[in-house]
Amino acid sequence: MDPVSSNFTANVSMHPSGNLTWSNETAGPPGRGSSALKVASDVVITMTLVVIMLGMGCTIEIKNLVHHLKKPIGATIGMIAQFIILPLATFGFAHALQLEPLAAIGMLVMGCCPGGSTSNMFTYWVDGDVPLSLTMTTLSTVLALGMMPFNIWMYSRSWINETLTIPYVNIITSLVMTVVPAATGTFIRWRFTKIADFILKIGSYVGILAVILTMTLVSVLYPFMYQSSWKIYVGSFFLPFVGFAFGYLVALIFRQDHIRCRTIALETGIQNFPLSMTLISLSFPQHMIPKIGLFPLLYGVFVLSNSCLFVLGYKVIIMFQKRTASEQDKFISVPTQEMEQADIVKNGPSETHLTVS
Repeated sequence: MDPVSSNFTANVSMHPSGNLTWSNETAGPPGRGSSALKVASDVVITMTLVVIMLGMGCTIEIKNLVHHLKKPIGATIGMIAQFIILPLATFGFAHALQLEPLAAIGMLVMGCCPGGSTSNMFTYWVDGDVPLSLTMTTLSTVLALGMMPFNIWMYSRSWINETLTIPYVNIITSLVMTVVPAATGTFIRWRFTKIADFILKIGSYVGILAVILTMTLVSVLYPFMYQSSWKIYVGSFFLPFVGFAFGYLVALIFRQDHIRCRTIALETGIQNFPLSMTLISLSFPQHMIPKIGLFPLLYGVFVLSNSCLFVLGYKVIIMFQKRTASEQDKFISVPTQEMEQADIVKNGPSETHLTVS
């Protein structure tokens, strides 16, 4: 693993309470920095993200976006799931798995992050409410400035006694990269409908490419993550599904329709994992980062694959429903035709039949 920009050495000790404590001291010269592949991957993924958000913006009509801003019921429900339910569920899940302190911190940081922009793309693929998804992504990123440090402070004391460094600049950058392209796409939809439809198609294809690229690049850059313990595998695989389930359930409790339930589920289950890695690199000594970062890295792979499973499951259900409806229509139409023929045989052709013939 290439050294992350964190030039520290640390004296690590175990507090009598069982929590890890350490003291940071400035170290010598910085490490080698990111490799050429890492830099290239950052550039490519950033560019694809901008194109995706531009495409997602092209699906949004201003009146629908204004509706969610004036009556943010769905967004509020999403924030409850995002910043209250999910961090608590993550905390309980980490304890249930009995993770080591460093791995548990990685899992907790992941569960406290705001929703990622990728959720907007998956929402579009499951015929969800894209304006609601974008509203939730924007709102969760803004609220993360306060809720993220609060949740981490509240739950991390089970494992550490230090205050973590919140990457406020990265949060704001993420907000800008989400809002600006999406707002541009919304404007294009308003003024140039045909161009918006074309950009939307491109954005959807780029989204598929981005999923494949991200999973491949993360695997190539950080192959050591696949040597993780089975507990980290279990946690990183099921945490997205925990988010999906709680997001959908909370929305259902508040009597939201299934379109909004799917949207809130995806927004809750898909976290901004690059942001978690930035927080870890700013808060921990260099030699601890690989152990703490194992969970977010594996989560980054599984959250994409599991979201694809979410989309696949939705498509299968829709296909099954259409097939069932089609069979029901055939079942109803056959007896009707037979009854008409029997009526003609019994009573003779009606005036309508005679006229037609």
